[in-house]
Amino acid sequence: PFCQYYIPSSFLFLSFNIDMLSLIKDPLVLAKDFGFQVESAYFNAGLSSTDSCHIRLGIANRLKKALQSLPSGYNFKIWDGYRTTDVQQRLYDDFFAKLKSQHPEWADLLLHEGVCEFVSPPTKNPLIAAPHNTGGTVDLTIIDDNGNELPMGTGFDHFDVQAHTYYYEKTAEGSDERVFHQNRMILYKALMDVGFYN
Repeated sequence: PFCQYYIPSSFLFLSFNIDMLSLIKDPLVLAKDFGFQVESAYFNAGLSSTDSCHIRLGIANRLKKALQSLPSGYNFKIWDGYRTTDVQQRLYDDFFAKLKSQHPEWADLLLHEGVCEFVSPPTKNPLIAAPHNTGGTVDLTIIDDNGNELPMGTGFDHFDVQAHTYYYEKTAEGSDERVFHQNRMILYKALMDVGFYN
């Protein structure tokens, strides 16, 4: 639930170089059409007007490949892929307001930096688009053959340090926290092995 993965590509903000041909060759598709379980988190929360979940075709194909490294019957549950700038703005504003209420002494610049650790700033500038606004990022977890999410230690959109990939790395063998770390590493390895970044 803590995971946000994206594919490095010329249309993502990382390169600061928009290649419109890449966008045409890598169209948005419905995640459910590829057999992934979808739970449209922002629609359910009232932040989005659509319950569909779109991701880039390249992401869908890589996720299908990553499934091959998971135990039989396991699948990916996807909460979010492509996001409109309006939804991105609401997420940014909501988290900014939450941090401001928790830290009224923080200046706006510090609040902005705190928000940006977990939520990309919204922009309509295609040269620095938030990864979700390109459809090049996906928020997901692993579900078992009964449809249960593997325990990862945090829920979807947990904007705090516990969401960091290696937060539970130095935990005692046999503890719940160790299981969280092991499950995170299963997800991490499956996705990194097919070209995703975290």
